[in-house]
Amino acid sequence: MQGLELVTDLANLERELAKKLEEAHRSAERRIAQAEEEARRILAEADDQILQMTDASKSRITKESQKHAEGAKVRAETETRQIRQQAEPNIDRAVDYVLSEVLP
Repeated sequence: MQGLELVTDLANLERELAKKLEEAHRSAERRIAQAEEEARRILAEADDQILQMTDASKSRITKESQKHAEGAKVRAETETRQIRQQAEPNIDRAVDYVLSEVLP
């Protein structure tokens, strides 16, 4: 009878181990699913942050471009004024010279 009890005990132990193994397998699958979901969430957040950074960079580039364009416009206007101021006396002299050559 002892042999039968030993076999029965071994069978019960085997069922318990199989049950624990199945529970461990399901637990591992749940953890894998949770990890995959967390990874998807992290990737989505990263994508959002990349878009925000891209928008911020575009905005900053636009502002910097406008600032440089405004500076260039001011410099061009200043140079134009300076050239006109320098040229005005020469224009008057040139007109006087042409008139003196043409008119007796």
